[in-house]
Amino acid sequence: MRLVDRIARMLAFALLLVAWTDGDAAEFTAPADDGWHVWQVQGTAGGDIDGDQLSIYVRIDAGRVTRIRARTSNCPVTTRTAVNDMGAVSNSASVGWLLRQVDADSQVADGALAAISAHAGDDAFVALTALLEDRDRRQKTREQALFWLAQSESEQAFDYLDALLSSN
Repeated sequence: MRLVDRIARMLAFALLLVAWTDGDAAEFTAPADDGWHVWQVQGTAGGDIDGDQLSIYVRIDAGRVTRIRARTSNCPVTTRTAVNDMGAVSNSASVGWLLRQVDADSQVADGALAAISAHAGDDAFVALTALLEDRDRRQKTREQALFWLAQSESEQAFDYLDALLSSN
């Protein structure tokens, strides 16, 4: 990949982070109370998680995120405790919050990356490619970003991976 393309991608990622933290912050209040929380976003139509509606389940214990799971809205989920339904959330706000969980805790990073990859639209692609290209990140995080990018049925992801493989 040319240096100019890499700089453009990193700039786009930085701008998306600003949009996630500024523009969508007002519409999405992250879960804080202990217990299970769920919100809905537009999901991809393909891969392991099928369907237009995607539910993001987050478990908070002692004020800390301990589990993240993405499920289609028609997938039955049972818990021993009540689930706080936070309603519909924009994909960019959801991806932004999940991306911060990748940074915050390596124990929930895999669940966060899987959930990011299931989001429809460009936000997931930009987040995963930025994680993959960030050489300051842990190798495991970069490997998982590559794995979930490869699972994507997005043409954009295919073109990116094809260019990546062709560059050597």
